[in-house]
Amino acid sequence: MEKGIVINKTPIGTGMPKICTPLTGTTVEELLSECTVIRKSAADLAEWRVDFFQDATDLNVVLHTLPKLKEALGSLPLLFSFRTKGEGGEKEIPSEYYLLLNKAVAASGYADLIDIELFMEDKIVLNLIETAKQYKVHTVVSNHDFHKTPEKEKMISIIEQALKRGADLPKIAVMPQSEEDVLTVCAVNLQLKRKYPDQAFIMIAMGCLGMLSRFSGELFGSAITFASAKKASAPGQISVDKLKEILQLIHQAE
Repeated sequence: MEKGIVINKTPIGTGMPKICTPLTGTTVEELLSECTVIRKSAADLAEWRVDFFQDATDLNVVLHTLPKLKEALGSLPLLFSFRTKGEGGEKEIPSEYYLLLNKAVAASGYADLIDIELFMEDKIVLNLIETAKQYKVHTVVSNHDFHKTPEKEKMISIIEQALKRGADLPKIAVMPQSEEDVLTVCAVNLQLKRKYPDQAFIMIAMGCLGMLSRFSGELFGSAITFASAKKASAPGQISVDKLKEILQLIHQAE
């Protein structure tokens, strides 16, 4: 079994971690400007954080904007994410709209991956994963904790819950409060890498303290790391081109 997934000839889960750069514009014009910058950068894929978008709650506007972004990004894969307020996002929306929005985006053919928050209602998570598989859209099933780093066993449990539900890429992002927390994230990542050698994961310790986790995915097993082209979407993101240089140094040293 080949590890990870391949999107538009971009392998995710093998070799260097792939760099994902967020689109955080509030208007279509800002988003298209960001696409131009990202396309010229060292990014491997882009994430539309639609919760930053001023018309995020208007499904028709979102669906009308999506193909424009896809065209502007060229061959770069696009991850669609509505991050809810409870997991560090910019807006809160009813769970019914979250389901409707993500199903429509999956069916549109303009997103290569969609982010599904693991601790949404279980029926919503399973419905979205099933819909994504139907339309051959990959799923990032995620959990974000902007306050702390859970215990090792808890993080492993979260990843395994995502796997049981059919996630292509389980993701955890946590906030370390100490150097030991960062080491715990790396240890969990390595344990999962060894337990599930054919599965790709995303594991991030946020903030300045957790920056090591954004560099070390090739060593410990995280398949995607996040960096900013203009505005960061989470604490601790550095510029995409600087991050690429660091990842290449680590890769060449192996």
